[in-house]
Amino acid sequence: MKRILTGVQMKACDAAQIHGGTPSYFLMERAARAVTEEIYRSGWGKKKMLVVCGSGNNGGDGLIAARLLHMDGVLVHVYFAGDKTDCTPETERAYADALQSGVPFIETPDWKDYGLIVDALFGIGLSRAPEGLHSQVLQKINRCGAKVLSVDVPSGICADTGEAPGAAVRADVTVTMAAYKRGHVLGKGVNCSGRVVCADIGIDTDLFDRAEGENAPAYVIEERELSLIPLRKRDANKGTFGRVLVIGGSRGMCGAAYLCAKAAYRSGAGLVEIFTCEENRQSLQTLLPEAIVTAYMGDVPDPSLLDAALNRASFVVIGPGLGQGNAARMLVRETFRRVRVPLICDADALNVCAVQSLAYPSDVPVIVTPHPGEFSRMTDQSIETLLQDPWNSAACYARENGVICVLKFARTVITDGSMLFVNMSGSPALSKGGSGDVLCGVIAGMLCSGMSPLGAASVGVYVHGRAGEAAQAEFGEYSSLASEVCDGIAAVLKNIHQL
Repeated sequence: MKRILTGVQMKACDAAQIHGGTPSYFLMERAARAVTEEIYRSGWGKKKMLVVCGSGNNGGDGLIAARLLHMDGVLVHVYFAGDKTDCTPETERAYADALQSGVPFIETPDWKDYGLIVDALFGIGLSRAPEGLHSQVLQKINRCGAKVLSVDVPSGICADTGEAPGAAVRADVTVTMAAYKRGHVLGKGVNCSGRVVCADIGIDTDLFDRAEGENAPAYVIEERELSLIPLRKRDANKGTFGRVLVIGGSRGMCGAAYLCAKAAYRSGAGLVEIFTCEENRQSLQTLLPEAIVTAYMGDVPDPSLLDAALNRASFVVIGPGLGQGNAARMLVRETFRRVRVPLICDADALNVCAVQSLAYPSDVPVIVTPHPGEFSRMTDQSIETLLQDPWNSAACYARENGVICVLKFARTVITDGSMLFVNMSGSPALSKGGSGDVLCGVIAGMLCSGMSPLGAASVGVYVHGRAGEAAQAEFGEYSSLASEVCDGIAAVLKNIHQL
């Protein structure tokens, strides 16, 4: 996993590496190579390019990248928008090397003449709104219609908060060095960063592993973490991989329970039982014949029927499509009282908890999966307040309630109050009803595989995001349905142990 650092932390790691004997210019060359490699990997090598550089080290990365591209025969121009009298020593050297290598510099670019803009104007040190020429340049980059690759952080975005105090570049891809920055996963940085590639350039980033409070380490979940899902033994049977109980589906709301149950099966669960009202039985048995359906009659379930289902379960999900009526309140209250296995609390179960002021079970692992609206009701915070600092909000809630909190938004946070992970997978295709129900099923499936609750939540969120990407690739980000995200799980998990 790669770390997420503040600008100050990244500069400290960079300085420590240089103090340890690695020349600064050598690190700059590595960063530039990472940029050129991503340009080629993205299929942009044949585009006419403009590299926009500032006078700081970020500009130096861009100048070296321009020289490397020029030496490869790429049609590339440099627009130097910095102060030539105020360059860092490394950038001054990179400027001279680029001139000597014959890289064309241009004073007044025709912005619409380029297919790719490399944004190397500002780096992680931006602390105020860009002004004058710099502000104009950022706006021209956004308007020109070219693909945009930003170096380290999109220019105009604060590396620590993700906020944009003024104009900011909207990148298609950001190549960041050594560690992700908080600005990639918070605020406007989420949309402005595009796809973020974290390049290993030889800088050790473990200086802050023991930090606490706001500086405590955070990590990005990456594809390699899929290898943590245990191999399935050849002599296994359906009982080997656990029995998931999905308590959900009020009258006319069987779809949520169906999606959750199907996702659990797609993610490796051996057996899935759905506990729901009798009116949903036929629909669920038709939609998912693999599932066991236990249905209750009347307005309030028989506690003994629920107790028997809970005793059969290895893992329990409560909430998808549950509603907030009498049956829902009884099911949440009695499940909390009787459950003896790990519990995933979602959707209406969280709303019932908030309204009824219920305490979570204290003797089993509990995973809660709120979206911002639900989390707002759970914590009495406004959505605006919690999204200003979602990491701390989620971590505080997890610590205070003894749970693992999965706070769902564009960059979902997963935390037990101590460790904190951020998910970078996913797509706008996930912005559909039912997506959260699929996520609960995926996490339940990861638990069935033998992962720890925190590992199951973290890897489950990543798998869910990748399944959304798979659905988008086939159906587009507008037309993908939650059921198609569910089917995309198979493509994500098919070859995980060949990574």
